[in-house]
Amino acid sequence: MKKREAQELLNRYVDGTCTPEEKALIDHWYLMESSRQKLPDENEDPFSEKSEIWQAISEINHLQGARGRVRKIILKTSIAASLIFMLGAGAYFYTQQKTEQLVKIDKTPTQNNDIDPGGNKAVLTLADGSKILLDNTGQGHIATQSGIQISKSSDGSITYQISQKEAVKQSKSIVYNTIETPKGGKYHIILPDGSNIWLNAASSLRFPAAFTGKERSVELKGEAYFEIAKNKNIPFRVHTDDINILVTGTQFNVMAYKDENYSTTTLVEGSVEVRNSSQNISLVPGEQAINKTGNSLSKKEVDIEGAIAWKNGLFRFNNSDIQYVMRQISRWYDVSVEYQGKIPHNHFGGYISRDSKLSQVIKMLELSGVKFSVEDKKIIILP
Repeated sequence: MKKREAQELLNRYVDGTCTPEEKALIDHWYLMESSRQKLPDENEDPFSEKSEIWQAISEINHLQGARGRVRKIILKTSIAASLIFMLGAGAYFYTQQKTEQLVKIDKTPTQNNDIDPGGNKAVLTLADGSKILLDNTGQGHIATQSGIQISKSSDGSITYQISQKEAVKQSKSIVYNTIETPKGGKYHIILPDGSNIWLNAASSLRFPAAFTGKERSVELKGEAYFEIAKNKNIPFRVHTDDINILVTGTQFNVMAYKDENYSTTTLVEGSVEVRNSSQNISLVPGEQAINKTGNSLSKKEVDIEGAIAWKNGLFRFNNSDIQYVMRQISRWYDVSVEYQGKIPHNHFGGYISRDSKLSQVIKMLELSGVKFSVEDKKIIILP
């Protein structure tokens, strides 16, 4: 790679527009450089095939922006916390204890009965009560419902298509469908108005087979990312058990699992209004609304990438306690969790690929000092 290409890579890093693989490369370089270690030997380091990139980066003097960004990340990690850099070749786990170190995590499973990560799994329930197991359904047309065509694309997404003639008929009799993901499942659906919804594990979305009337309204349990088709004349509304969100066309994430003691709405683009039974607040991009048990509604600025990490194939932990971490892992790997003795007070920070097998995730978490045991479909946190 030429110096100019390396400079462009660094500029993308500082601007936050580089790919996860590019970011991991520069992060790893900086950690090595900041600890005054020499460039790794080609036989020892997985970046060896990218050694020319390393050299080009090393020859560029003005790294202040990149240094500052990585340093902020390092300073935010707590003792025994972790920062994970995901690459095509494997995973790297950064721990800050008494000294800084970079530890390689092998991709080879550590147990014969390893558990695979979740994937595209969901059940679609039609208005007549019939159920379609979407992960076992081939692409193409899968159902017709009151004149509405339901199909599955080559990438697994579900699409609803309705003609104007059928929309007029539907306005007289609205029928509802529900899509549900199990533990270990996720799914993408395109609603009749063209809105894109991504469901996380253990979630469900109830929606009309055709949007008619003065608003588009859906009901969510669990977590979903929304890209709403713009229509100023017909606003979109998301209902959960404790809040409702009003939008006209925007991108946002809603987390509303019953086993969490709060729900969050994170705005990526556009604007939304979040309401509970007694309060309402408006959000701008980069803000998150938090509704705690007891209907206490507030907002704060957040890291958007972290809030929607699950949609991009990552777990994101930011000084998260072990119970929060294990709830996410339990949903994605469809496992139960048991604590033996006192619950550890360890907190975790960083990223883990959701494509990792369970044994790899456990190995990463064990670098924080917590001990785990896996028996069949149960994770045991040992004292």
